[in-house]
Amino acid sequence: MSVPTGPTAVLPTLPSDRRARHVLHLLDAARRRMAHVLTFLHLCEHAPTWPTTPTQDAAAAMELRTATVALIKYARRHRCDACNPGRMRAALRLAALLLDLWQNSKHHVQRPDVYPVTLAHRAERLFGDTAGWVTTGDHRRLLGQTD
Repeated sequence: MSVPTGPTAVLPTLPSDRRARHVLHLLDAARRRMAHVLTFLHLCEHAPTWPTTPTQDAAAAMELRTATVALIKYARRHRCDACNPGRMRAALRLAALLLDLWQNSKHHVQRPDVYPVTLAHRAERLFGDTAGWVTTGDHRRLLGQTD
C-alpha cells in the first residue's frame, strides 16, 4: 500500500477579485483609522499628507503604501522644536503596523495557498488595538480587554 505524498484535497479559496475586495476593505478601514489617529496626535506641520481618497483599487492601495512609508521616514528622521518624541514614536509604531497589514494583505491576494487571510485579520486587529491605545491611553486595549 502506498502513502500519498501530495495533498489529497485542495481547500477552496475565494476568487482573486473577492480576495482583493476583502483586503481593500481592511486597508480602507485602517486608512481612516490612521487619519483619525494622526489628527489626534497633532504632529508638526512638516508631517507628510495622509491620503483621503478611499482605498478601492490597487492604485489607491499603492498610494496608501507610499504614504505609510513616507510617514515612517518622517517619524524616524525628522526633528524640530515642535516635535514631541512620544507622539513621533506612536506614529512610527502605527505606521509600521499599517505597513505590516498592507504586506499581509498583498501576500494573501497574490498567494492565498501560502498566506491565509487570518494573517491580514491578525495584523488589522493589532493595528486597531494599538490605534485605540494611542487615542485613549487605555492599556487594556493592547491586552484585548475592551468592553
